[in-house]
Amino acid sequence: MDVKKCYQAFGGDYEDVSARLVSDERIERFVRKFVELDDCGQMLAALEKADYRTAFLKAHDLKGTSSNMGFTSLYASSFELCEALRAGQPSIDISPLVAAVKSDCERITQAVKESDN
Repeated sequence: MDVKKCYQAFGGDYEDVSARLVSDERIERFVRKFVELDDCGQMLAALEKADYRTAFLKAHDLKGTSSNMGFTSLYASSFELCEALRAGQPSIDISPLVAAVKSDCERITQAVKESDN
């Protein structure tokens, strides 16, 4: 995997994560772990069940991971969703927020898959 090209493909901040994790091998390991763990899928499943507590925790996980990993767009979208879910059942229509998080996760996953080809 060309980690820098992968980050370019999904609009991540490679320089930031590279300064923190130092080697491309470490970055790649954590990016692959992010895809493998599928916090986004777990969050979506919780939302389908109206399990807002679990959805909040998964959105919070996405926010933290994306901050640490330089997933700029996912950080912004997961931050908004996390705040909307913080008090439990949201008082607003969160479907646009959910769609943004899902799209950002898919963009990262797709870039990782394409980098393997």
